[in-house]
Amino acid sequence: MTETLSNCDQVVNDERIMLLSLLSESAARLQRAAGEAMEEQSGIPLAFYEVMVRIRRSQSGRLTMSEVAKETVYSSGGMTRLIDRMVEAGFVDRGNCPTDRRTVYVALTPAGISQLEQATAVHLEQLDYLLSARLSCDERTSLLALLLKLTETSSIETSLRRD
Repeated sequence: MTETLSNCDQVVNDERIMLLSLLSESAARLQRAAGEAMEEQSGIPLAFYEVMVRIRRSQSGRLTMSEVAKETVYSSGGMTRLIDRMVEAGFVDRGNCPTDRRTVYVALTPAGISQLEQATAVHLEQLDYLLSARLSCDERTSLLALLLKLTETSSIETSLRRD
């Protein structure tokens, strides 16, 4: 029995398990802190902000619902409910695609753009506290490169196929 526990201890202390665990824990803590600050100081949930940023980054100034869902951590059903709340708040509008009735676009309203600008100032201040004060410029650059590498679709799909 002791041998089995020892082997189990070795497994749960495996570097891969620890990496994913620490990555998940760090992300959850940062999201919680940034989300609380966003709601307190901007009056919007961090989820609204994340969607607004992605729409604003898009070349056309709009994204399909499926594109927004793909770029965030929400399911299509969760994304629909989130966009419903954002439409109700006046931050985004939905529009139908003229060539494909199944496609629905989401675009920022003038109120959404204004809210995004105000919330960005709040968010950057919070990120200075959460990240810049704790990590050097070189560490942030390295972390960014590593996280981009981990989130590349091709590398994730490749690693899943190996299993």
